[in-house]
Amino acid sequence: MWLTELPASQEALTYWSNALYVKHLLLHLGDGTGEALELLAEYLMSCMPGCRIRRRQRSGSTDYDIVCAMEGFDVDFRSELGRYFVCECKDWSRSADFTVLAKFCRVLDSTKSRFGVLFSKNGISGTGKTEFAEREQLKVFQDRGIVIVVLTLNDLESVASGGNLISLLRKQYEIVRLDLRGQQST
Repeated sequence: MWLTELPASQEALTYWSNALYVKHLLLHLGDGTGEALELLAEYLMSCMPGCRIRRRQRSGSTDYDIVCAMEGFDVDFRSELGRYFVCECKDWSRSADFTVLAKFCRVLDSTKSRFGVLFSKNGISGTGKTEFAEREQLKVFQDRGIVIVVLTLNDLESVASGGNLISLLRKQYEIVRLDLRGQQST
């Protein structure tokens, strides 16, 4: 609840995070509890100007790993995210499968969110082949207008090395929304 005022327009495109803290949390991934990835997701999202975060929230039907609320921005792609969105965290030794993506989509449906972030250490199944979970990610946008962005260990390490999470989210958002799968490296 530290966010007490809306960020200034000069802050809109800035992204500052403590690289040492991010690297410290990355070292604790895979401990079996999933808490390190939740803490990392919470921290990275909270560093985005105007993003208010709540971790480990429970509704009558589900547990939310991270609930985010965007405040004060209508100046860039973040206005497309909607006021509220949810993050799911999977600190698994394997990729998240179709079932994980489908269940997460249902959570987004129930919260009327049009955007979600899946923090999955090993990505999603079918990556690069547009099969399984990756195919569902595309179909969810086509059918429901919901964009699910997947952030992998490589993405998190990029942020730990000084990368801008906002730029990374924008890039991943555009890949899903505009179906730019073959152009991911540009």
